[in-house]
Amino acid sequence: SVTWTATDVNGNIATCTQTVNVTDNQNPVITCPATANIGTDAGLCTSSASIGTATATDNCSVASVVASPAGPYAVGTHTITWTATDVNGNTATCTQTVNVTDTENPVITCPANIAVCDPGSPVVNFNVTATDNCSVASIVSTPASGSNFAPGVTTVNSVATDANGNTSTCSF
Repeated sequence: SVTWTATDVNGNIATCTQTVNVTDNQNPVITCPATANIGTDAGLCTSSASIGTATATDNCSVASVVASPAGPYAVGTHTITWTATDVNGNTATCTQTVNVTDTENPVITCPANIAVCDPGSPVVNFNVTATDNCSVASIVSTPASGSNFAPGVTTVNSVATDANGNTSTCSF
């Protein structure tokens, strides 16, 4: 409230009151962090690594700075929207790119050596297994299970490949 007072040359006084409403309609100024290139957490197909934090300033004061969506983030490219809100409800946004890559190799398990006592070219069946933090895309053995094996020693080489191109090998 502002009170106005007027006095004439004879000393007569009159007053009135005025209400002044001050509003903040200025949005905060927000700066996003740089692109984040992060790897998956060990044993997981997601990452909870730090992607940085947006910073914001305001003519009054900043109440919050929030990322959406919040982590953890799956393998792939994500657009994160950061929103700064000041104490009077004004907002500003910016976007950040987050790239999550899987560099964890699958874990492959070959069977123990197999001895077959059969004349000719017996069919040999075996099972190679693999696990991965994301998913196993393929297990390829050369020669393959169910193949005919010639007499003598044959080394089987197996390769497990995960959905993101990481590989592991074993032999028996």
